[in-house]
Amino acid sequence: MPLQILVHLVGRLPAPLRKSLRRAIGGQGHVQHWTHMLWAWHRARGDKRVDRIAPGLATLIRDACGSVEGHSCLEFGSGHLLSEALVFWLAGAARVVALDYYPLLRLRFARRAFVYADRDALLRALAPVAPAVAVAERIARLDQLGNWTPEALSELGIDYVAPADFSRETEFAGSFDLVHSTSVLEHLPLAHSTAIVANVQAALCPGGVALHAIHLEDHLDFRRNPLAFLAADTDWRESDADARGNRLRASDWLRIFRSLPAAQVEILWEVVREDAPLPRTLDSAFAGYAERDLRIGGIMLAVRSGAGIVPEPQLVK
Repeated sequence: MPLQILVHLVGRLPAPLRKSLRRAIGGQGHVQHWTHMLWAWHRARGDKRVDRIAPGLATLIRDACGSVEGHSCLEFGSGHLLSEALVFWLAGAARVVALDYYPLLRLRFARRAFVYADRDALLRALAPVAPAVAVAERIARLDQLGNWTPEALSELGIDYVAPADFSRETEFAGSFDLVHSTSVLEHLPLAHSTAIVANVQAALCPGGVALHAIHLEDHLDFRRNPLAFLAADTDWRESDADARGNRLRASDWLRIFRSLPAAQVEILWEVVREDAPLPRTLDSAFAGYAERDLRIGGIMLAVRSGAGIVPEPQLVK
C-alpha cells in the first residue's frame, strides 16, 4: 500500500516538478534505475495485468491475422513485464521472443501480472482467437512453473532477449509471423529510427504483419499538455527522445514505413487531441505540417511484409 500511495502522489505532481524530481533521482527514460522496480510492481497489479491487456490484443490478433496458433511472435520492447508476450503464448504461439534495448525485465513482477489475472476473464478474452481447452492447458502450465526463471520460460517457448540493438543486429531477419510493439517506436533516437524500423520489419517472414501502437504525445505531461514539445520555445532536445518521445508525427511514421520495400501500411486507428492546446508558436521543424497531423496523439499501424520478399536489414553508419 505505501508504494501504491507513492506512485499516486507522484502522478499528481505538476509536470515541471515531476520532471525536476526525475532528474534529481536519475530515473528518466528507460536506463537502469531502482525506480523501474516500483513501476513494475505498480503495472503488474494494474494496466499490465495479463487479463486486462488480453482483450485488446485478442482483437488485434483476430483482425490482423486471425490466429497466432503455431506461429512465431516478436514483442519489440517488452518493458518491465512479459504481459503481451504471455498473451501471445497463451493464444497458441509456438515461439515468442520478448526483446528490449535496455534489460528492463523484472521477472518476479512479470509472474505476478499473470498470477493476479482472472482466469475466467482470460478464457473469455482469448476465445475469439484460441480454443478454450488449449488456453486452459497453457494457463495450467504457467501455474505449474512456481518461481519463474528464464530457462523455464524458454522451455515453454518464451524467450527474453536484452540488450538488443536493432540499429545493427540483423540475426532475426525473416524469423517472425507477427511483430508487435506498444509505445516503443516513439522512444527511438531520431538518427537511428529509420534503420531500426527497417530491421524490425525485416524480422517478419514473407506475408507476416507488424502491429505498432505509437504514442505521439509529450510524455512529460501527456494528460494535460500533450503537445508541449512542439513549441518553438520548448526545452526538448533529441536526447529527450527516450524520456519524452522523439516528436515524430503520424505522417513521419507513415513515410518511414511506406519507404520500406514491399511494406503494405494500414492505419487501424488514430486518436486526435482536439482538446489539447497547440503551442502558439511551433518549432520550425514543424513548418508545413497540417494541424490535424500535429494533433494526432496516438496511432496504430499494421505493416505487412509482401509475400515472397523480406526487406533488407539496414545498418547505422
